[in-house]
Amino acid sequence: MPLDSANYQDPLDLLRRFIPTPYRTRFRIGGALVVVETNDFALLPELPLETVLNESFPSNLSWKLVRDHDEHGLLQEPSHLICGGLTVVAMGAACLLGVDRERGELLGFIGAEIDPRTFQESLVPLLCRLSLEAMETNAEEWFDGWNEEAADA
Repeated sequence: MPLDSANYQDPLDLLRRFIPTPYRTRFRIGGALVVVETNDFALLPELPLETVLNESFPSNLSWKLVRDHDEHGLLQEPSHLICGGLTVVAMGAACLLGVDRERGELLGFIGAEIDPRTFQESLVPLLCRLSLEAMETNAEEWFDGWNEEAADA
């Protein structure tokens, strides 16, 4: 019997990083393949699905979106914090997003009162923008490192 994410209680996982996320999909934004995992079917983006099932082509980005049934409230104006390879966006108690640009991972906690329409219209565009920025940053860092290595040779 699968674990019910609404009743997920693990005293060693206070941040709920290991909460079961059984719903999965993948799609493309720009040239990147994005894999999405979530514990709430309503948090799957309504974007064109990637139908080519070529497992040899790795995903460029992964999103783990967790519906946090313990957090309530509506979205507030976003506050951004950028430190090194990490970007954090807080939108009140209703939404907390973290993007690890080096690893190509986005982790989001979305409160119980964020309905599917608000998610699709407000959060999906933000998630896509954060992902594209992460890809651009990675490409720039790789290209800069490659130029430095070439200059040293």
